Amino acid sequence: MRKTILSLAVVSLLAVTTYGAQKVISEEELGLRKTALFSEENVAPVDAKFDAAAPGQAQKFERSYVNAPPLIPHSIEGLVPITKNNNQCLTCHMPDVAKSMGATPIPPSHFVDFRPDTKLSKDGKIIKDGKEVKNTADITIAKFKKLKKLSPARFNCTQCHVPQANVKPLVQNNFKPDFKDEKLKSKSNLIDVITEGVK
Repeated sequence: MRKTILSLAVVSLLAVTTYGAQKVISEEELGLRKTALFSEENVAPVDAKFDAAAPGQAQKFERSYVNAPPLIPHSIEGLVPITKNNNQCLTCHMPDVAKSMGATPIPPSHFVDFRPDTKLSKDGKIIKDGKEVKNTADITIAKFKKLKKLSPARFNCTQCHVPQANVKPLVQNNFKPDFKDEKLKSKSNLIDVITEGVK
């Protein structure tokens, strides 16, 4: 630990000087926060104003790229935290009610278990989907197991879906998504293409 602190001090000292003919970047110029790395004094979170529109009243966002998790266009006040016994998102976004609520329906990929059935045999062998495997890191996709309810792995919506705030990006982004099908700007086809490039 002491060696690391000394190393950082040396780097900091070098950063405020010029090394030969080439200027060394100071610690205030490093990173995105543009302040000294050894002080939290001038560091504050972004003053973000999140969209305050009520659910059903907000304008939906176009997806950032094909099969990107849709952004939350409305306020989530009172809807979080999501707990194992309480997920208010399901009230409007379950496929059987979403259309009548004007909400984006939860896609079929959220009603599938992609995880392989993995067990350890009595003699210490790894059994994946009924077959012995030597390497648990293989990239073979497990057999889809369709579920009658939302997959527990997809229950915490805010793991992937986030509300938006009108803030200035810290890094300029010139990325432009290429939607081969216009429908994919507002719809997911992930369940149909999940094994693309793996088989």
